[in-house]
Amino acid sequence: MSGSARIPGPGTVRRQAYRWWVHLGLIVTTVVSLVFEPVLTIHILVGLVFVGLVVAHLVQRRRASARLGSRLVRVQTLYGRGGRLALADALLAVMTVAMLASGLWDWLDWHPTRIRWHAITGVVLTALLLVHTMRCRARIRHSRVR
Repeated sequence: MSGSARIPGPGTVRRQAYRWWVHLGLIVTTVVSLVFEPVLTIHILVGLVFVGLVVAHLVQRRRASARLGSRLVRVQTLYGRGGRLALADALLAVMTVAMLASGLWDWLDWHPTRIRWHAITGVVLTALLLVHTMRCRARIRHSRVR
């Protein structure tokens, strides 16, 4: 046998399966949170699970996240493909934090606003996640743990 074809070990297969479960969990929690938005307790619990899965996803992709983060600080690299990915991921992170913060703001009822920021950020984040998932589906399907 020649070349660099390697059979992944059981640890690699396990990590890839875990990565799939995290992606599936992110998709499911997004949908369930939207469907059960009127049932506040379910919406809050599922939303918090979503935030936990986001953290797990970032931990799984910590090298890629660090590379993308380093591109954000160098303006000249923002014009290439990697720079656009870095901007898109930064936008996802900002929208996730904005959605969590606005949800907590609404839930704690500090100062009710007329603008439903949590709903707006939730819809925008859902659209961004759909685009992100569709653009990354081939990488997710054929992902290797690095």
